[in-house]
Formats: sequence, C-alpha cells, structure tokens
Amino acid sequence: MRATIATVLLAAVAGLALVGCNDTADSGSGSSKPGAVSGSNKPATTPTYKITEQDTTGSQRTVIVQVDTAENLDLVYKAVKAELTDEAVYLVGIECSTGGSSYDRRLANGRYVLGAAGAAEAGLPAGTSEYQPAGEKCPA
Repeated sequence: MRATIATVLLAAVAGLALVGCNDTADSGSGSSKPGAVSGSNKPATTPTYKITEQDTTGSQRTVIVQVDTAENLDLVYKAVKAELTDEAVYLVGIECSTGGSSYDRRLANGRYVLGAAGAAEAGLPAGTSEYQPAGEKCPA
C-alpha cells in the first residue's frame, strides 16, 4: 500500500514537471478554424469547469480545477490561464469532479509562467505555458 501511494505521488510530481510539453503557440495550423475540432468545421466547446482551489499569495501558486468530462481539457486549461492575472508561476491541476480518490481523478496538469516575477521564480521566459494530459477518463 505504501509503495502504491509513493508511486502515485511520484507520478503526480512527474506530471507537474511537464518535461517537453509546451503550449506557447495557442493558434492552430492548417485550414482549421481556431477552436475547431480536427476534421470538423464544428467549433470545440470549452467544458464547464469550476476552480475549487487557488492560491492567492506567493510566487508559485496552485490552481485546482474540476470538470465533469474529460473532453477538450486543453480548452479548459486555456480558459483558466486567461483568468490568471497576478505575476507568478501557476501549477494548474484539472481533476474529474466525480468518483475516484485525489490521486486517480487528475486528468491534466499545466504550468503557466506569468510576468517577470513568474519568470524569475521559474527560470523560464514569461508567457511559457506547458500542458500535459494525465488521465484518459473520469474514474467511476
């Protein structure tokens, strides 16, 4: 049991590291309309989400978001980024609102560096944005 918890915690920390996953270019390429589902002319819809936790002080802040579906999580991440205004490094966790434990309901992780203070904290350029899916579906 202890090894399983340690493994899950290690996976969560590794997910937050987000090695090599950049989301700095928000615009799509090719002939698709921005926000359109690939292979479709139908615009993708940002799922309903709720910010359930958000640090408001410090140069590194955690934001936890809950969703009811695992669809279009990248759009949820982009919408949450648009709400962040203070200069800091934001660690964004997107979780399923139904079922599972705090370890298995994580669907995606993101990191967003906002402003000079965030850049100084992260050692990365301001505006750096990283996003990585962590799970495929909401647990039952």
